[in-house]
Amino acid sequence: MEIVNYIRTHALNHRQFKNLIAELDQGLPGDLPLHCTVRWLSKGKVLSRFFELLDAVKLFMEEKDKDYPELSDPKWIMDLAFLVDMLCHLDRLNLDLQGKLKMLPDLVQSVFAFVNKLKLFKTHLQKGELAHFPSLLKAGAQATGSTRKKQTARYATLVETLQENFATRFHDLHVKRPQITFLVDPFNAETDCLKAPLVKDEAVAELEMIELSEDDRLKPVLREGTLEFWKTVPIEKYPNVKRAALKLLSMFGSTYVCESVFSTLKHVKSKHRSVLTDTHVRELLRVATTECKPDLRGIVQSKECQKSH
Repeated sequence: MEIVNYIRTHALNHRQFKNLIAELDQGLPGDLPLHCTVRWLSKGKVLSRFFELLDAVKLFMEEKDKDYPELSDPKWIMDLAFLVDMLCHLDRLNLDLQGKLKMLPDLVQSVFAFVNKLKLFKTHLQKGELAHFPSLLKAGAQATGSTRKKQTARYATLVETLQENFATRFHDLHVKRPQITFLVDPFNAETDCLKAPLVKDEAVAELEMIELSEDDRLKPVLREGTLEFWKTVPIEKYPNVKRAALKLLSMFGSTYVCESVFSTLKHVKSKHRSVLTDTHVRELLRVATTECKPDLRGIVQSKECQKSH
């Protein structure tokens, strides 16, 4: 990141670097993006572009009399390539976890799918197969066979450590997997999957689960989606089961919501409206981000017209 920001934050360096890329004319990307810790996925994108422009960067730094011997070190280049590929996979996971209407089952599916991918990556790296690591495959072609074998074995260990970290971090979700499955497919879920504190009376919840699994009127509704299904389930008949489902549905990824609010805030509180109070900003954000559509016609009709006397 030091090299990237050296090139991008100095206007002269940036212009000269772009001219160098144009002179090389090797189908290279046109520029290096500026690294910013605030923007989503910034580091992964910067490293990916840096790796693509590595030869141009090395030549440019030599012209500037900047000594960075690691730019010519095959081991360091392989480390960079491995980092680029792993960040690419992590960025895809990050994107999968973003977006509207991402419920708990969607998030859990993405996380556990990534854990299984890590298992596959570890196995492939142990065998020296780099099908899922295109940058590492390219960098490894420039290293000796012994170096490549030693490095890929080390990367397999790193992937295993990452896999263990994911397993530890999301252990609670793994334990609650049966309850999450119940939310998506209640007709095939285990009758004893609902435990306290999700339900107050586990015995009654089991009986409700059995009744629900045989409710033929509700089965077609499940095809319309999880949310529509649980809206339809009558709370009078299945109080424990429905309350448990509502608790699970209340869990959602908050990152996208927070980022969306900050994006909205940029438009709400512009330089032309910089004197807004916190109360005004809070009210404007609530109106700008809500999914509720007011019945303006009904509101207007409910008000009495002011008659002149």
